[in-house]
Amino acid sequence: MTAKFAGAPFDPEADAVIPLAEGDSEYVYHDPRIVYAVNVAMIARRPLLVTGSPGSGKSTLADDVARRLGWALAKTTITSRTRLDDLVARFDAVKRLSHAQAKKIDERDGAYLVPGVFWWAFAPDSARAAISAPKDRRINPDGDRLGTVVLLDEIDKAEPDLPNDLLAPLDRYTIEVPGLDPISAQTECLVIITSNGERTMPPAFLRRCVTLELDDDHPDFFVAVAESHFGPRPGTLYRDLAVRTLELVSDAEQDQRRAPSMAEYLDALKACLKFGEYPGSPLWERIEEVALRKTPETRKQPPTASDPP
Repeated sequence: MTAKFAGAPFDPEADAVIPLAEGDSEYVYHDPRIVYAVNVAMIARRPLLVTGSPGSGKSTLADDVARRLGWALAKTTITSRTRLDDLVARFDAVKRLSHAQAKKIDERDGAYLVPGVFWWAFAPDSARAAISAPKDRRINPDGDRLGTVVLLDEIDKAEPDLPNDLLAPLDRYTIEVPGLDPISAQTECLVIITSNGERTMPPAFLRRCVTLELDDDHPDFFVAVAESHFGPRPGTLYRDLAVRTLELVSDAEQDQRRAPSMAEYLDALKACLKFGEYPGSPLWERIEEVALRKTPETRKQPPTASDPP
């Protein structure tokens, strides 16, 4: 089910500008809040902070929005080493040293900078010129890029300073590139930031974001995702496996163990389809053990001194 309102720039029910690649599956907009959040972020020109459990569709949302709009996709996975400079531009010391040894130093401003995702998104022409890159493949029929979706994946892994460092460029959509004048966004941009909810973001950062929490706690959603991946099938395998997966999620929460995710549900489902198994069948317990629980129900314990020989 999707949601519509007048003047919405994003409508997942409209024809996608870029067709699905072979082997890809349709993104499931199972909750109208997803469509509202994307549209509000685009209209307000604010980043969209998407939280949810692993496998709930956070990262693939960015891919699908870009595909449907016909926009470019610039993405990076955040790590503990990621700094704002990495997202803007990094200095290519190896190239500079190579040119110095060959006495072919390039004196142009920014000649040894490698553009990051923000530079590519805000000013693709100058980013392309900086490294003599070919024209972006994702263009509209007239040859002009419509916009860019920027995906900053897994912000939880960043050092505490990074979310606050993002405030200035995301407030003004302007970046400071060493040796160059400030660069403001020259095309439409939608910044999507994903989080597993493993840590609390700074209040100032949250104030500048449109937020969306993806829920994946209903069998209908699991069945819809399964159908998008494997197509409709007779029988109740999709739903039975979804119900069992959610039972394991509930058990894990009570026992404070790691819960299985949508990705693991799809892994288990793929194995069931391959081997013709279903919940309760002879091999099902083994599939559940290795794909969903990933912890055997019992482990053989080594004998203790008090155990009889």
